[in-house]
Amino acid sequence: MLRFASIGTSSIVELFAEAARQVDEVSYVAAYSRDLTRATAFGGPHGARPFTDLGALADAQDIDAVYIASPNALHHEQAVRLLRAGKHVLVEKSAAANAGEWLDLLRIAESNGVALLESVRSVHEPMWRSVESYMESLGTVRQVNLQMCQRSRRYDNYLAGKVENIFKPEMAAGALMDLGVYCLHPLMTLFGLPSRVRASSVKLANGIDANTTLLLDYPAFTATVACSKVSANAAWSVIAGEDASLEMDAVDNPQALRVWWAHSKSHEDLVLDKSQPQQAHVLRAFARMAEQPSLARPHQQATLDALTVMDEARRQTGVRFPSDPDITEHH
Repeated sequence: MLRFASIGTSSIVELFAEAARQVDEVSYVAAYSRDLTRATAFGGPHGARPFTDLGALADAQDIDAVYIASPNALHHEQAVRLLRAGKHVLVEKSAAANAGEWLDLLRIAESNGVALLESVRSVHEPMWRSVESYMESLGTVRQVNLQMCQRSRRYDNYLAGKVENIFKPEMAAGALMDLGVYCLHPLMTLFGLPSRVRASSVKLANGIDANTTLLLDYPAFTATVACSKVSANAAWSVIAGEDASLEMDAVDNPQALRVWWAHSKSHEDLVLDKSQPQQAHVLRAFARMAEQPSLARPHQQATLDALTVMDEARRQTGVRFPSDPDITEHH
């Protein structure tokens, strides 16, 4: 039984706690927040005891793993402390502010023999096996269009002058980091790093990207990635090959998958298993990785590749975070 603590009290942590109830391999035992009242109020209904000191959480002998769902900019510092204390770490996306931070975490996890995983939920649910199983049937892939565009509920607060963490560059936030990663992680999992990255962003007054579009070159095809925090788009994402195309209604949590056959001009709607929440599948996978940390390596590589692409995209568009290394712009 993997005994989990959480960092953060947002709605996504509530989903984590609810999923943990459905997974026999884990138990949710502790909730961390800098505010005791908030930690108690969040953890109490789940039977999780409150923590307000990260060092005490790291040193607790009855906690095996920690789910980090704090702002992106805090992930590295918190994960370093926990990994060095021998805790397995499941970290919400984006896993780090840049590729350099992620490489640092990988080294620490390796040296301490613990599991480290970014919680990109789509690639751990049964749906993903359907995607992988149909890739060969598509023939030579010629085009990939992935999009994640949803207007943030907090955008109205931004417009009213109240800037929350998910709209702060100092928190390593923005459309690319918060939503583009949903597209990039599966893309990197399937195809690896592109040979060329071209990026364009529309930025808000504080320098954060409100929406970003990427054009990514591969030997046989070009991929586009579009993400936005200020506008919604219900268009399906597609992987198009010479023989067939695979479409999904939402890249982060597909409810529908469809295969279009190019020669017969017919389609097939795939049946998806949605009997359990995505996070439950992540927790089961992570429990196995805690026993054998090397199982996480393909996912760790996809995270590194995605962060590498995002670093280059931000370099091109001038979106900078405090933890970014000094770089010289070139054209």
